[in-house]
Amino acid sequence: MLNSALVSIGSAVIVVVVSALAGFGFAKLPYPGSKAAFAVVVAGISVPVATTILPNYLNLSHVGGVGSYWGPILMYAAGATPFSTILMANFFRSLPDELVESGIADGAGYGRVFTEIMLPLSMPALVTIGVLAFLGAWNDLLIGLLFLPDPDMRTISVGIASLESVRSSNLDLVLTGSLLSAIPPIAAFIAFQRYLVSGITAGISK
Repeated sequence: MLNSALVSIGSAVIVVVVSALAGFGFAKLPYPGSKAAFAVVVAGISVPVATTILPNYLNLSHVGGVGSYWGPILMYAAGATPFSTILMANFFRSLPDELVESGIADGAGYGRVFTEIMLPLSMPALVTIGVLAFLGAWNDLLIGLLFLPDPDMRTISVGIASLESVRSSNLDLVLTGSLLSAIPPIAAFIAFQRYLVSGITAGISK
């Protein structure tokens, strides 16, 4: 569970930071070619993670990403970032442009406008993408199985799967592990449920 927590929280933090910055840029700071760049991000949703496993495994194996926590963290973050960026961009578009303009007129740079005005207002969307990224990494089996071959570094999904074999079945351990693995996602949903609905609704409204 500690391995899963490290990988899931690490990937969620990356997703929140990257998606918030990219979403703000796409929504409030348009530049030549920004629509084409956003279209590339949208196209990223249609790429199944399974099709990128082999090339990413080969690339990360050359730089020490296989057998290290940061390898699957980057994999999970990359898989969740396109959808999260779209959600954040749509959320920022729903906020008035006058907020940015008034902040710039008062002498604040875009950095202060982003951190002191936009981020507090976008808390529902930030919590939403953070929780979704956390749940996606926590429940995944394939990436954890391939990129963390060391038994001591297994995530809980891989650990539960390893209890089942063709010749034996530890049903009591499997059920216990499944119950334990369900506690953090349920706790996260209960803690942030008031943000999730409003964040998803605002993020897909445009």
